[in-house]
Amino acid sequence: MEQQTGRILVVEDEDDLATLVELNLQLAGHDVEIAVNGERALAQIDVSPPDLVLLDVMMPVMDGWQVLRELKAKAETQDIPVIMLTALAEERDLIRGHLQGAVRYVTKPFEMRGLLDTVTQALQPPTDDELAQRRTRTRQLLQRLAELDSGRVASGPSVRLSQLEQLRREPDAVEDAPTRPDPALLDEFTESQRHVMQQLADGVSARAIANELEVSRSNVYAIRKRIARKLGIAPDDVPGVARDLLGTEAS
Repeated sequence: MEQQTGRILVVEDEDDLATLVELNLQLAGHDVEIAVNGERALAQIDVSPPDLVLLDVMMPVMDGWQVLRELKAKAETQDIPVIMLTALAEERDLIRGHLQGAVRYVTKPFEMRGLLDTVTQALQPPTDDELAQRRTRTRQLLQRLAELDSGRVASGPSVRLSQLEQLRREPDAVEDAPTRPDPALLDEFTESQRHVMQQLADGVSARAIANELEVSRSNVYAIRKRIARKLGIAPDDVPGVARDLLGTEAS
């Protein structure tokens, strides 16, 4: 692979690891800056946006998830590639990183050679085929996350299934079940979530909803994701299910 270098911001609160990564990146020809926490990273990026960010997840002051959301919420920084560095290796964490906009997810401990290769890949502009693969991957991850979060409500050591999941898991009961969702499900949502559901059901765009609520589009997507988790569906299915739910309530 052709060597590609750039300006890299390493956001890491462990001094020894930050120094080790910095040294190896510099030996590979990159210009490197260090930020010891999320707030400082955002301040440095505002002054001089890097070509790539290596972002630790578990940090004081502001964690990596918050930094990633901030970067992806701004037009000026949303295209900066971000590689997450973390000891969190659960499937849900990897999915979370990809869905929030990280281009790669590297778990600690990692081999330095592998990290350098990942940085080189992330610095290269994506081809049309790669962009198409990312969209496909995003849909697959959304489906997998819905499977992991599909309406289960923890109650002590046991787990009970949501009404929607029970209908999906018990085919013998489907014939006797109502064809529209139970409006009682709406009791599980806050007033703001129900408002967003109504807007989505009416076909209002995320941008328009964000403007009305005076929040970023990423906040609207986060609300939609929470709604989807409660319903046990994929986020893209929220408008249709919301129309059924709210129509049932009205009738």
